[in-house]
Amino acid sequence: MNIFFKKTGSILFIFSFWFSSEIHANLIISQYIETNSGTTPKGVELWNVSGATIDFSTNNLVIKKGTNGATPSTDYTLSSGTLFNGGVIVVGSSGDLATETTNNGGTHYTESFTFNGNDALEIYLGGTLTDMFGISGNDPGTQWSGNSVSSANQNIQLKSGIWSGDTDGWTDPSTRFETVSSTPVSNMTGFGIVPGILISGNSGFRMMSSPVAGQIYSDLLSELWTQGMTGADVTDGTANVWTLNVSGQSWTALTDISASGASQTAGTGFLVYVFDDTNWDGTADLPVSLSVSGTENSSSATLGSIADGAYGLAGNPYASTIDWDLVTKTNLSASTSVWDDAASGWKSWNGSSGSLTNGLIAPYQGFWVTASGGTGSITIETADKASSSGTFYRTMDNDSTGSVSFTISSNDYSDQTFMSFMNNGDAGLDKADAHKLMPLDASSRVVGLSYTGETALDIHNLPFQYEGLLSLSLDVMFLSLDGTNFVTATGEINLSWDLDQLPSHIELTLIDNLTTIETDLSLNNTYTFTTESKGSFSAVPDGAVEPYPIVGAPRFTLSVSYDVLESNPQISLPTDFALHPVYPNPFNPSATIKFDLPTVSPVSLNVYNVNGQEIKFLLQETLKPGSHTYTWEPQSLPSGVYFLKLLTPSKTVTQKVTFVK
Repeated sequence: MNIFFKKTGSILFIFSFWFSSEIHANLIISQYIETNSGTTPKGVELWNVSGATIDFSTNNLVIKKGTNGATPSTDYTLSSGTLFNGGVIVVGSSGDLATETTNNGGTHYTESFTFNGNDALEIYLGGTLTDMFGISGNDPGTQWSGNSVSSANQNIQLKSGIWSGDTDGWTDPSTRFETVSSTPVSNMTGFGIVPGILISGNSGFRMMSSPVAGQIYSDLLSELWTQGMTGADVTDGTANVWTLNVSGQSWTALTDISASGASQTAGTGFLVYVFDDTNWDGTADLPVSLSVSGTENSSSATLGSIADGAYGLAGNPYASTIDWDLVTKTNLSASTSVWDDAASGWKSWNGSSGSLTNGLIAPYQGFWVTASGGTGSITIETADKASSSGTFYRTMDNDSTGSVSFTISSNDYSDQTFMSFMNNGDAGLDKADAHKLMPLDASSRVVGLSYTGETALDIHNLPFQYEGLLSLSLDVMFLSLDGTNFVTATGEINLSWDLDQLPSHIELTLIDNLTTIETDLSLNNTYTFTTESKGSFSAVPDGAVEPYPIVGAPRFTLSVSYDVLESNPQISLPTDFALHPVYPNPFNPSATIKFDLPTVSPVSLNVYNVNGQEIKFLLQETLKPGSHTYTWEPQSLPSGVYFLKLLTPSKTVTQKVTFVK
């Protein structure tokens, strides 16, 4: 996998230099709706094509409206929440538009827009203009239009292949948009669904999936350079699209990606080597946007027959983000890993800890699963789509948890490794451990990892309670690439740690096995040292994927000591459904909403005005049993009395709150 041929047949060694992926200050309008009857629906879908997660608390979203050619003024501001790279949010009217968005797994922010088809819109992110709808200072009469695409009385979406904003504006919407429906009052199709996947950065591997099943490879990959397969740009050279042979734990190159060739199965991932020169003209062309035509998968998707201890390559089968923690797992590890080409490394999550934020898996993303305890399988359902429009926390369940993260950095490279603490944790291997996998693209790097026996771990899951002392092997290696081998090298490293989520009854001491220096992690937050040269090993995994080997003696021992808990940390699950009093009430700027669930249940939390009109969807998710907390910031709503309604299939509770600006 680490060497193959491009078009000319010459050998290409796969290695990626350290780089920062290209970041574009782009949050762009990917869909727009203006009603053909009454005052709703009206709104915009905004797509993050910046190359990084957007934090609206530090980079506020501002939407300005220019009425009838007037100078645009602020119409909406969003100053909280985040949006992952490639994700979308919808800002617009409540009711059917909010329902369409949340049903598609999207995040909806309520705003009662009054714009019409002749009003320009400007999108600002952190004070920078990123996109314009229409053209500011221009009054077109009733609408901008062209080629049957109109800014009035239509639901229109961004054309495929467009991934950047237009800050100069336009007078013909058909240059950027295409019509979804001319009866938007009854057809809001598409809102909350990402337009496609943005491939940015440089040449390298991408683990992918598709929201549409079937013979879709040529359509989905049409913007990339493909080779060595029927239906590719050229049929010579080595193929650059693979699927996983689960039984053999090896890669199988596709031979035919034409419309009559290989078929992609819902819920299954595949691997692509992306060339930054997508048309073989000698210049880099990334980023490009990929999308696929057809009907989105709407049923559950299952990947099974994974032998105990083996890996499976699953894939998000929907055009919406899914939550790994909600996915049904049979004889599987609780951990998953995705390949991040921008960082040239893996991001992992085990339900409690890791670098894959909250276990959210983006559309078009492939991800590793590992069988444990028998033949494994995974089933992904539409209920596993992740959706929320505020800050949501699960604060109580029948498992006590904690975590600690270690960050390893040098002048040019960085890495992380994690430990979690759960009631089901074990000093040895358990289902919540995540392997520290060798990279798909071999390159010089620093690596931080722990070991259980001879197994390298990225996330080491440990007991929440333990009688005695645990001693763990922790290692940091500075690796340089020599041909197809990793060579351990000397280099200055800064090791730091975050103990914010460390349970109070657990203490950690870091012992440098070379210098014998002991560091109490609660009294210090960094340790600087120099790595030692201690041999080499093959940079080519034995099989499709493989954890790092043990090389010499680990540099550190981490001593984990447990104090006796004063009381049983096992917290009982709620026995009844309950909505606790909102606090504070009256409130400004935010209110805390707490509720209890005795069982797994679909939950929706909505806001109504005194006239009984629904004005905002706050939450619509399937949640685990426990006590839950939601923080609501009304933002653009006026002062007044509102009603919160919490609904489950078996019970509905309403509570009155007062918002005071």
